[in-house]
Amino acid sequence: MALPAVLLLALAAVLVVLVLRKLLGGGTGGRGSTVLLVGPCEGGKTTMWHQLLQGSTHLGTVASMQPNVGEGPLAGEKAAAASAGASAPRPVQLVDIPGHPRLRGQLERHAERAAGVVFVLDSVDFMPKKTETAEQLLEVLSSPALAKRRAPVLLACNKQDAGSRAHTVEFIRKRLEKELDQLRSTRGTLGDVNGGSGGGGAPLGAPGEPFTFESHARAHGVRVTTAGVSAVDRGGVAEVEAFIRRCVPA
Repeated sequence: MALPAVLLLALAAVLVVLVLRKLLGGGTGGRGSTVLLVGPCEGGKTTMWHQLLQGSTHLGTVASMQPNVGEGPLAGEKAAAASAGASAPRPVQLVDIPGHPRLRGQLERHAERAAGVVFVLDSVDFMPKKTETAEQLLEVLSSPALAKRRAPVLLACNKQDAGSRAHTVEFIRKRLEKELDQLRSTRGTLGDVNGGSGGGGAPLGAPGEPFTFESHARAHGVRVTTAGVSAVDRGGVAEVEAFIRRCVPA
């Protein structure tokens, strides 16, 4: 007669653990409801943050010197639900982390509960900032907390509304892969990436192979996708909204 009681207690304990992990978003690969917006200065992160949550650009580009944190249903989904007479989907917390070098340490502070990362970059002014952009992307991909959670990353190539002045998404993707491969080789010798003692970062790419986003996903389970977007237009962030909703199911 004691055996059923033991089994019931064990089952109850398992259920409690599962509920706590669900609520707290903890554990390896656990997902919360927070999505981070990161990337270089003047890429359009804060404009996108306002567009996603409020459906407006907040009177144009807004430079932020401290993280912007907001929570609620995505503006596009909220409008669609209202017109259909339905309830809004699950709220999402969006954290806009400034691109200023002195403030990028905020990444690890918020990474512990991140369900995904939107890396926002300027498609028009990409080439002069390609190295800086790659260095910041390396910080994201080598973040131990994000790697542990296997948080997916969306490269949001912003300002695609600029037409021919904007670099294509494919060009940006290939150029960043090349830059990251060079940074990995340089910094790897200093122990800053690939688990070296100098920085303790997460592994980057597949050992013995040139860096690509595909090889990184295959080796470490962290998927990196790309999208051409325009933060100044509500319709221009549709792919970002879809990515966020995949990270934080309704």
